[in-house]
Amino acid sequence: MSTATFLKSANPILSRLNRRYLATKFWQGYLQTFVHPPERLAAIPGYLHPLEARFLFWLAGKVPENGLALEVGSYKGKSSAYLAAGLTSAARLACVDTWRNDAMPYDAPSDVMPEFLHNVGEYRNKIETHQGTSVEIAAGWSRPLDLLFIDGDHSYEGCRTDMQAWLDFVRPGGWIAFHDSSQVGVERAISERFPASQRKSEMKAWTIFAAIKR
Repeated sequence: MSTATFLKSANPILSRLNRRYLATKFWQGYLQTFVHPPERLAAIPGYLHPLEARFLFWLAGKVPENGLALEVGSYKGKSSAYLAAGLTSAARLACVDTWRNDAMPYDAPSDVMPEFLHNVGEYRNKIETHQGTSVEIAAGWSRPLDLLFIDGDHSYEGCRTDMQAWLDFVRPGGWIAFHDSSQVGVERAISERFPASQRKSEMKAWTIFAAIKR
């Protein structure tokens, strides 16, 4: 293949990559400039980059009045607090977790529910807790969701299971977001269970990928 032929075939790919890169940089700049969650939430322990925190706060603001967001994997409540803080006054957040550190690779198993409740204390009127595995809670679920944030087991099997359990509850036009979306297992699960044909308005901030369900 000649150099000219290679460049001609590569140009569309490079163009898409450049557009994606520029869109991501613009979006990150927007979050840093215009999205301002309460600063005190940064002190809550957890694995959340500041850009991710802003993104979750922004996503929660897209939940309509009287709408419902659901988080799979709440740990000590850092992401939960940012989500709850961003909700309108009548919207609610459902947190699903065992609160036993089952999916935390860097922490020993322990009961973190008391710490979670303390950390989200000022938003308890917006938060409902559902203690159990994702599959257990989903089996008895019936309410539609406007935002789903999956941050549980990051293995392929774990993320796929969470998606199978919850994706059908998300309304068309609702948002679906994933933490650590570039991890191999999570990325594979997204490509299989939430492919490009089923989503629009894709956005990414640090490791959180989110899109609107068609």
